[in-house]
Amino acid sequence: MVRAGCKSGRANARNLLRMARGPGGSCLAIVALLLTACGGGTSNPAGALQVRLEDFKLHLAVATAQSGEVTLHLENDGPSTHEFNVDRTDLAPDQLPLRADGLSVDEASPLLKRMGSVEILEAGDKKNITLNLPPGHYVLYCNLEGHYLGSMHATLDVH
Repeated sequence: MVRAGCKSGRANARNLLRMARGPGGSCLAIVALLLTACGGGTSNPAGALQVRLEDFKLHLAVATAQSGEVTLHLENDGPSTHEFNVDRTDLAPDQLPLRADGLSVDEASPLLKRMGSVEILEAGDKKNITLNLPPGHYVLYCNLEGHYLGSMHATLDVH
């Protein structure tokens, strides 16, 4: 028996099983179940930095890391979609340059160096992002309209 690790995966798997019943449907159902059972879930690797995203909050369990390969385990616990950006900068997390609209960070600013991002984190999603980070100061944030201004940012210092 395959057990899904996320709510949406279980619901999708049940629906696929219902649709796949009939001659030859069992094989299709098993393949579909394996492909979709964990649609929004990702395992939490040992040693990963834990990042929890909620509406207008970004919680980073540990604010420091060793330079080199750093894995961040992201969990969107909020009711809405978020994105996740990691920028190297000397700026404080609440002082990033804004676009002309004043509602989001100017990601093209020369004061920011993009190290990595996850464009879409649906509610309930869990994803890992692994980056090679040299020593420095990093700001992690959601840049959907108004989210950064709502304090959805955190600092990570890499030594």
